[in-house]
Amino acid sequence: MKSRRQNVSVARQTILGRDENFEPIPIDLVIEIFSRSPVKSIARCRCVSKLWASILRLPYFTELYLTKSCARPRLLFACQKHRELFFFSTPQPHNPNESSSPLAASFHMKIPFDGRFNIISPIGGLVFVRYEQILKGRKTPEFVSAICNPSTGQSLTLPKPKTRKRIWGTSHFGYDPIEKQFKVLSMNIGDGVYKEHYVLTLGTENLSWRRIECSIPHVHGSKGICINGVLYYRAKADMFSGTLMIVCFDVRFEKFSYIKILKPTTTLISYNGKLASLVWEGPSYICGKRFEMWVLGDPEKHEWLKHTYELRPRWQNVLGEDLLIFAGMTGTNEIVLSPKYPSHPFYVFYYNLERNTIRRVEIQGMGAFKVNEDYIFLDHVEDVKLI
Repeated sequence: MKSRRQNVSVARQTILGRDENFEPIPIDLVIEIFSRSPVKSIARCRCVSKLWASILRLPYFTELYLTKSCARPRLLFACQKHRELFFFSTPQPHNPNESSSPLAASFHMKIPFDGRFNIISPIGGLVFVRYEQILKGRKTPEFVSAICNPSTGQSLTLPKPKTRKRIWGTSHFGYDPIEKQFKVLSMNIGDGVYKEHYVLTLGTENLSWRRIECSIPHVHGSKGICINGVLYYRAKADMFSGTLMIVCFDVRFEKFSYIKILKPTTTLISYNGKLASLVWEGPSYICGKRFEMWVLGDPEKHEWLKHTYELRPRWQNVLGEDLLIFAGMTGTNEIVLSPKYPSHPFYVFYYNLERNTIRRVEIQGMGAFKVNEDYIFLDHVEDVKLI
C-alpha cells in the first residue's frame, strides 16, 4: 500500500497539479472509477501518462474490469465488407419485462483477409480466428491463426504446428477456469479421420504447439462450445460414416471422451451450466414450427432429457417471414434467433423459455456491412487486458 500511496502522490502532480489544497486520491478509488468506464475510455486513458498506463495494466484492475463486464454481457457481431472482417458489439438486453429499444452497435476492430475465414466462439473476451492471407513473398493465400481482443483492438498471430500432414482440419478454443488458461486445440486429417492433435497454451513465454494423443477416431462436424472447462463439439466417426457423437475435450487435463447423441444437432448451447442441443423439428426454420432442446443429464450414461417448444403462429407479426436460425442461448436462458438471410433493418429475436414469450430487437449501425448469420455471438464480455 505504501508504494501505491507514493504513486498517488505522483498522480496528484500529474493530474491535479501541485496545488496542496487537493488531497491525494486513494488508488483503490481510482481503480474503481476506471472499472466503470467504457472500453474506449480505458484505451484513451492509457495514453494520458505512464502512471495511468501502469494502473490500467495492473492484474487486479483487469480482473476487476472483466468481473464487472460479466455482469453486463454483450452481443458480438462479425461482419464482412469486401476483404475485411469487422467486429461490432452491442449491449445485450437483459430485462424480459421491458420493451426493447433499438441497440446501437459499436465498432471495435477489423482484420484483412484474402479468401476464406472462420471464427471460433469467443471466450472471456478473446476470439480465435482463422483466415486466408497472402503472406509476403507468396502468391497464393495461406491460413493464418490469430487470437483477437475486440475490446483492445489487438491481435496475436499464432505459430503454425510443425506437421507432415498437408490437409489441416479444424481448430477449437477452450478455457480452463481452474488454472485460468486459454488453450487452442488443432487437428489435421489423414485417411478420413483426424490423425494428429495439437494444443497451444496462451500466456506462455514461448508460444509452441504440443502434440497430444486421442484414442477416439473422429471428424469434426460443428462449431464447439466450452462449458466449465470442457470443450464440446459435434463429430462423426469418419468422413463417410453416419455415426454421430459429441467429442468432449477436458481443457485442463487435455483428455478426450465422447457422448452418444440420438439425432443430429444444429446448435450446441449451455443451459444452466449443462451441455444442451437445439434441434429444429423438420427442415424448415419458419414461424409456427417446433424445435427440441436436448439437455445432457448423465454424460457417463449418455442420457439426454428432451424439451419441446413451438414458435406460435400468432407471433407472425413479430417474426415476419424470415427463415430463422439459432444464434444460441443467453446466460438468462433466452434463446436468440437471427435471420438466416440478414437484411436491413437487422433484427434478432429473444425467445424466453419460462415465459413463453418472444421479442424483437433492432440492431443499428451495421447497415453498410454484411452480417454473417453464423457469426453472432452471445454473452461476449469486454476484457481490457492487453495481449
